[in-house]
Amino acid sequence: MRKIVSHDLYFTIEMIVGLITIMAAIVLGEVGWTFFSLLATLAFFKRKKADEREIQLFHKANTGTLMTVYLSMFPVYFFMPSLNWLMALACSFIFFHGLWGFLMFKFG
Repeated sequence: MRKIVSHDLYFTIEMIVGLITIMAAIVLGEVGWTFFSLLATLAFFKRKKADEREIQLFHKANTGTLMTVYLSMFPVYFFMPSLNWLMALACSFIFFHGLWGFLMFKFG
């Protein structure tokens, strides 16, 4: 049975998993990408039913995520060429989606 949680907790978990994974990948290399499997813990949580305002906040969070992920890939590509670019993209997406979602639902 999945536990119903608030949107803040859900996005906080996303943000923490993304941050842990990118740090582990920088420190441990390819082995650090196994921390990406922590994202599977979100399968045990279920967000509450979203109303119109929350759906609009989701769209704002997704727009902010797209902007920041796009801008964060420039330093990764030019200053960390040994890092797997696709996995860095995935981890930065998870981190920034959690960050933007948390900020939108907190200050919205």
